[in-house]
Amino acid sequence: MRLLTLFLFFASLAQADENALTLLFAGSSSTYWNDFPREAAKVVDGKYIGHIGAKVVPEIVGRSGSDIRVYLEPGFNKYEYGVKPGQSFLDKIRDEKPPFVVLQTVCRFIMGDDDPTGTGKAHADAVTKYCEAIRAAGGEPVFNEMGWGKTEREAEGRQRLFDLAVKNKIRLFVPCSTAWARVYHERPDLALQHPKDSSHPGDAGHFLNLACFYAMLAQQNPVGKLPRTFPVWPHGLPKAQTDAEKSVEADKMAKFKPDMYQAKMPRWMHRGMADQLTATLDESTAIYLETVAWEVSQDMKGKLKAAIQP
Repeated sequence: MRLLTLFLFFASLAQADENALTLLFAGSSSTYWNDFPREAAKVVDGKYIGHIGAKVVPEIVGRSGSDIRVYLEPGFNKYEYGVKPGQSFLDKIRDEKPPFVVLQTVCRFIMGDDDPTGTGKAHADAVTKYCEAIRAAGGEPVFNEMGWGKTEREAEGRQRLFDLAVKNKIRLFVPCSTAWARVYHERPDLALQHPKDSSHPGDAGHFLNLACFYAMLAQQNPVGKLPRTFPVWPHGLPKAQTDAEKSVEADKMAKFKPDMYQAKMPRWMHRGMADQLTATLDESTAIYLETVAWEVSQDMKGKLKAAIQP
């Protein structure tokens, strides 16, 4: 009887692993900051549209500071995480066949920043090629609309990303930048970024992004569904200089026990993870941000559906 029980237990684990849903993110620091793939997987775990009950497993591929278009550069091998030696992003898609791939689509990149042509065409062409590869491998691309700026150029970038989504018949478009723009307009007092860091989401911005992912990937209203206290990384963390500071940092690193997602990331990321900081939003702010995420996501879903009519 005991052997039968053990067999059934391990069989159930194997079945659960077999049914796990990989959510592969492609992007740079604005994607991996605060272990975002890990946190996004947590909030949609068991709730992913069309895969209710499935375990969601996060992964990420890429490097800091780069437009994802660089993965197509001839001989590119400067990945910092997510691929095996000699493996490219397209190889990973072809060989591992992730069911969902979240592409970091950025307003300033589609406007020409980090693009040799200065037009944004390289970004758009690369994203289109990735969409084709993902679908050829049996998966579905997801657009992660990103852009933390407040200018008209940012607004034009959002329109270009929408047009690119229509061109590629994107069903899952997570409108983070659009949600940020609405909060900037309605609540200019609400800091979505940390005052020492204009490159990455701050605590409230991170929460808003999570709410947008929940709204689009779970297709449920996130109001009241997200945890009000959540893990974050420190902003503007200075490098340890004195022996005492180095000793404190070494102690934190020694005590840090990374989970499966964190263990795959470079050791230099563990410095922020090892601080094990958390942020807490008050209930009214959390509900406001969740409401914005839901309404913006529903609006985007409707616009895409109307624009992609066969």
